[in-house]
Amino acid sequence: MNKYNKDYFENGEELGISGYTNYRWMPDLTIPMCERFISYLGIKKGDNLLDYGCAKGYSVDAFNRLGYNCFGVDISEYAISKCNSTIKDKLRIYNGSESLQHNEFDKFDFIFAKDVFEHIEKNELEDLCKTLYNHSKKLFVVVPLGENNKYVVPEYEGDITHVIRENKEWWESLFIKTGFKIIKSEYIVKGIKDNWSQYKKGNGFFVLEAI
Repeated sequence: MNKYNKDYFENGEELGISGYTNYRWMPDLTIPMCERFISYLGIKKGDNLLDYGCAKGYSVDAFNRLGYNCFGVDISEYAISKCNSTIKDKLRIYNGSESLQHNEFDKFDFIFAKDVFEHIEKNELEDLCKTLYNHSKKLFVVVPLGENNKYVVPEYEGDITHVIRENKEWWESLFIKTGFKIIKSEYIVKGIKDNWSQYKKGNGFFVLEAI
């Protein structure tokens, strides 16, 4: 989709279309965040991981540097084209369920979707959740939360591609409806999105199991 183009990632704040300016590799932030993913979710060496909505693949890069087998998919051809050359073979353009199939294994042990689902129209999101259910053992979702059709964190309104502004209970209902068991459902996870932790109900963190 061309809305996730160069301007979206490099000039988004200036143009008023996203929260990105010169979106780049920042290992001092990304690597500790991925280490927190590992400890919070109990990820083990040998697990197969997927970053759904990986953009330029920075989390994929970090996980692989840490010694984990991580892949990524995204709908932005621009973002994928800007990935580090060392992980180029780990990334794919997402164009449906077939993008999640790997010859090496049947399902991913963990799929992550951080700051992704809020970009997807509600009438498409349920089908996506069902697709991810079929390709994952566990799913970790991080989304901005809303109240009265506004984000709790005002800065999230700056991205014009955000289309879902719902509370934690709404998201829980969606995940249950699409077959997942909720293992954890929290507003704050220390070490992930700490810059917004002053908003006590600004983000939702959901650990889900495909049962």
